[in-house]
Amino acid sequence: MRYITRVALPLVALCLTLGSTYASATEREKKTKQQTLLIGTYTAKDSEGIYRSHFNPKSGSLSQPELLVKVDNPSFLAMSEDKAHLYAVSEGGNNESSALNAFDYNPATHSATLINRQPTHGASPCYVALHRDNAFTANYTGGSYSKMKIAADGSLGKSSAHPIIKEGRRSHIHGIFPTPDGENIYITDLGCDLLLKCDAEGNILSETALSRGSGPRHLAFSKSGNRAYLLNELSGTVCVFDISGREPQLLQEIASDSVGGGGSADIHLSPDGRYLYASNRLKEDGISVFSIDKSGRLKKIGYTKTGIHPRNFTLSPDGRFLLVAERDSNCIEVFARNKRTGLLKPTPHKLHLSMPVFVMWE
Repeated sequence: MRYITRVALPLVALCLTLGSTYASATEREKKTKQQTLLIGTYTAKDSEGIYRSHFNPKSGSLSQPELLVKVDNPSFLAMSEDKAHLYAVSEGGNNESSALNAFDYNPATHSATLINRQPTHGASPCYVALHRDNAFTANYTGGSYSKMKIAADGSLGKSSAHPIIKEGRRSHIHGIFPTPDGENIYITDLGCDLLLKCDAEGNILSETALSRGSGPRHLAFSKSGNRAYLLNELSGTVCVFDISGREPQLLQEIASDSVGGGGSADIHLSPDGRYLYASNRLKEDGISVFSIDKSGRLKKIGYTKTGIHPRNFTLSPDGRFLLVAERDSNCIEVFARNKRTGLLKPTPHKLHLSMPVFVMWE
């Protein structure tokens, strides 16, 4: 009997230890599965700046939003590659209220602290891109793009604004897109219907004219880097360009918005590069779904309605979900994505927040 007792006690202790270890491992697994979503907002109503939410990539659920940092109208964000610094525009309506903000960012605590703030010298900055040691902003009503040096501590140097002047036309710069190889930058000018190709420092190399009234807005690149997909806000079309040569060559133009809403907004590829998605606003708001063939050309295969004013969206890193910032529905809506067919379907998951306009993974 004593022999059985002596053996049993260590076994019980071992089981308790293994159980505790398994429970700890399970808790760690739960924590590592949570992904952090950063949300930019317009602060005209109830929002106060940039928010964060924890996303469960298994269920598609989102935790209640928490204020990350107070800042005015952070309508577009960008994160440094090492995740040590976060940058946010302040989309003001004039030069005095328009700026780019630099923050120290701590991924371990999901916290941000302001380093400095620089005026863009161009009104309504609506996009920020980081490339090499520069930050660029697209200044929509200012008709210019701005460039600022990024110091080793993440702070921003003084801004230099570069206006686009076309006789009889008003420039509206809407986005700045470094190519995957890092050699070039493309800039979209909605007002002048131009796609500008620049070198890595932002110096203009060529201009590609689009049909008048197209309104080029956002751009996505193929995984190979040889194709660029340009979403035109006003005409509601997607232009497919071959960008492997010195100048972009138009391969295809296809409708995304087929009801004439005139408010196409954002465009992204699936992580596997097989499908393309574009948001459309102002009428029959929703997401267009395209398949991509081997040549990079598109075929429209679906359309999923969303809430009101789907300005910006993102796909989950594993490609199983698509999350949409619906400004006028005041929520982030989660859609399930079929990775085989590319098609979307609604889920019950929504995060309610005043005027969300941008979503980005930490």
